[in-house]
Amino acid sequence: MTELMLDGARLQGEMPEAEWVGTMRETSLGTPPDEVRRRFATEAYICVPGFFSEEDVVAVRRSVFDTLATTGEIRGAPEEGIYTGSSQRRECIDNLDQFWRDISEDWALRRVTHSRALHEFCDILLEEPSIAHDFVFLRVSNYGRKTLVHSDHGFFTRSTDNVITAWIAFGEIPLQMGPLFILENSHKHPRVQESIRDFDVARDSDRKASWSETPLEIARQFSCRVLTRHMRPGDLVVFGMKILHGSLDNVDPDQHIRLTCDVRYQPGSESRDPRYFGPNPGGTMGQGYGELVGAIPLDEAWHIR
Repeated sequence: MTELMLDGARLQGEMPEAEWVGTMRETSLGTPPDEVRRRFATEAYICVPGFFSEEDVVAVRRSVFDTLATTGEIRGAPEEGIYTGSSQRRECIDNLDQFWRDISEDWALRRVTHSRALHEFCDILLEEPSIAHDFVFLRVSNYGRKTLVHSDHGFFTRSTDNVITAWIAFGEIPLQMGPLFILENSHKHPRVQESIRDFDVARDSDRKASWSETPLEIARQFSCRVLTRHMRPGDLVVFGMKILHGSLDNVDPDQHIRLTCDVRYQPGSESRDPRYFGPNPGGTMGQGYGELVGAIPLDEAWHIR
């Protein structure tokens, strides 16, 4: 199990307190399917180190960062993913929606997010043949970025509740670079259950999926821990729609960019939300890939949903 190195890490600007932070439980690739399902049913997440090969990870990094280098956002060897501190993306790119769609639909990425191995793993968790959403959420998180506490329920359960998120690390992500965190057992908390009741992010414009409290504030309120780990290239975390999660802050002094991707899977037999399927999916708000924070130049603020 990976030891947590909390020095220099930040959770929405706060220093993590050892009392309220723990390490995600790791599940090896050889774990029997029944045990994988049992853990997922109880904890609402599964963390599988090294699920994808280094070769696949390097191919994705080169594909994404080579493209971002053309917009003045990457310096040095592109695959190192070091931010320049500025962006010429709006000056260089006429259509940010098409720009981000091209990156998100590149074969190097899709051969990971829609791989047979991931399909088969999600088959185990869903207990039937699965299908991946066509619309994926590629994240390029530079210095100062973080993802606020939220659950995925209000985004992806319009057609079926039986959806899971697969989060993939495309590079080393120590705590100072802002890896994923899970709020332990938060899917069981009454306040979480109430917050997701009849909530649809796109429909309910007066509400936010993101919580106003910091991860540590919620951990204290719920008497739970913020679970995270130093993520390695090819690590996979699959989690359910109800569990609260987010990311630590990227405070890497060397300006390394955190590269990750989320893709959703669901049973192939269940109803499909047309926003996320097909040759031209509209995404959550119906605006295509241009609505994602990944499409935004690295020197501009992210929106909050």
